[in-house]
Amino acid sequence: MRLTCPCCGYTGDPEGYLAEPHWRDAVAAALSLPAPLGDRLLRYLGLFRPVKRALSPDRAARLLVELLRPIGDARVERSGRTWVAPLEVWGAALDDMLMRRDALTLPLRSHAYLYEVVAGMANAAEGRAERTHEQAKAHPGHRDLKAVAAERTAPPPEFRVLVDRLTRPGGVGSSTSPNTAPEESAP
Repeated sequence: MRLTCPCCGYTGDPEGYLAEPHWRDAVAAALSLPAPLGDRLLRYLGLFRPVKRALSPDRAARLLVELLRPIGDARVERSGRTWVAPLEVWGAALDDMLMRRDALTLPLRSHAYLYEVVAGMANAAEGRAERTHEQAKAHPGHRDLKAVAAERTAPPPEFRVLVDRLTRPGGVGSSTSPNTAPEESAP
């Protein structure tokens, strides 16, 4: 059986992926990255592939290893500043780059553009959080409309007590005697 990597173009037996030290390093680095980003990172590696050649295994491993620290630390450094970048931001940045593939100058040479996209998204999220905080300070009695809507649609606390009584052993509708009181748990 022969496998072909859809991103880098490497073709070979499954053992070939692990026999060569560089591919083993690439697989180890890929397994160290968060699973939710796996597919996107493989497609992202395809952005580094030379037009008429396969991405070399040592380059693939190096590119993945370079991402381990920033993604693992949930941070990216750009322009002398460190931006907080949770996993969701990394995923959104990778998605954005993959959608704009045709507008990029390929093959990519470094992660610089990805880091710029992550920093931009982190900056936007930080700005939204700051605006929300400033609005809360300016209007202390003002409540978030989403929180108000959630309160209005949530069942009243009495409903939860009734549901607990109905679902508890010995509660209404159970097969135990209706005259027996439910057991109180000892403190």
